[in-house]
Amino acid sequence: MAWEVLAIWGIVIATTVWFFRDERRLRAEADLKQAARYYAHAPKYRHVSVEPAEAPAPAPQPRTGGLNREQRAFIAALTAPKASA
Repeated sequence: MAWEVLAIWGIVIATTVWFFRDERRLRAEADLKQAARYYAHAPKYRHVSVEPAEAPAPAPQPRTGGLNREQRAFIAALTAPKASA
């Protein structure tokens, strides 16, 4: 009986701590979002230019060669039907 009461209190305390930490995190994110909105739209910060996005990486060159003889033999061995014992 005592361990059950202790377990219940442990769950209650853990849930309460979890709730308050999550609420504090949500408020901090809201404050950060409000600050970001201010710095994004404030007139005194409009002179800062936004750097252009980097150019995308070039696509890889298509392969000109195929499989060599050993690679073809290996794949053929993998796909060959196996003999039943």
